[in-house]
Amino acid sequence: MKSDTILHYFSLLKEKGTLGQSYLFVGDSFAIVESITRLINCQSAPRSFCGVCYNCIQFASLTHPDVCVVEPKRLTITIEDIRNCQQFLRLTSFRAAYKVVIVKEAQHFGEEAANAFLKTLEEPPKHSFIAICTSRLDAMLPTIVSRCRKIFLPVRAEPSSYAFDERIPQFLKGSRPLFKDRNDFAGFLWAFIVFFRDYLVCAAAQAPHRRLLKTQDYEIILSLLKNGRKYSVAEVQAFIADMLKIYGAYGSVNENLALQLIKMRLQ
Repeated sequence: MKSDTILHYFSLLKEKGTLGQSYLFVGDSFAIVESITRLINCQSAPRSFCGVCYNCIQFASLTHPDVCVVEPKRLTITIEDIRNCQQFLRLTSFRAAYKVVIVKEAQHFGEEAANAFLKTLEEPPKHSFIAICTSRLDAMLPTIVSRCRKIFLPVRAEPSSYAFDERIPQFLKGSRPLFKDRNDFAGFLWAFIVFFRDYLVCAAAQAPHRRLLKTQDYEIILSLLKNGRKYSVAEVQAFIADMLKIYGAYGSVNENLALQLIKMRLQ
């Protein structure tokens, strides 16, 4: 669905009073979910949001007392996170029409947390709006998926090939790379992933095919990794798996924490 179509759909639900309580948003455009929370709680605009009332301003920054954001810590949503969320929903609304729970990168639910959250989805409190956001529908617990209305967000296009990112050598030398936005951060992660994918292919290939890594860009990175020491296939596989988790959560993961994790894996 296009962004405008999704917002129009929720504006109609608001106008007719038929808004559901639990939605599963599949995709990468979290900004749309934030706009929906403003739309359903705006005090001035009956079919949209004004952007200037108290609810619009506070929901835009996710600082409203009637919003609770749950997101992975160290790439996991824990049972403690869900208990805090459940306690939040038991409280009386401060001033919004709907108490809002936003779960970011829900594919990182721990098993215990996911099972506990099912109870909330089975009997959600009245005047609540639960937005579960994931970039990987296949990684979600089927029982959670079945209890939510599904909204498919516009999908972020992924780079199709490796493009040398000059920030990678700078990062390997100890500098903190700067990113224009979350998509730029995702591009940096993707460049790392594709490099190690090619490294893994070459490690498993016959000698003539190792020329894939014999380019100037690759040689620069290779010379900085463990001072040129070769990685084992198991090390590369583990690194790629970790990088894909971080890349999947690029929209909500703490950048500094993510970069620290990458450095730890490369040591």
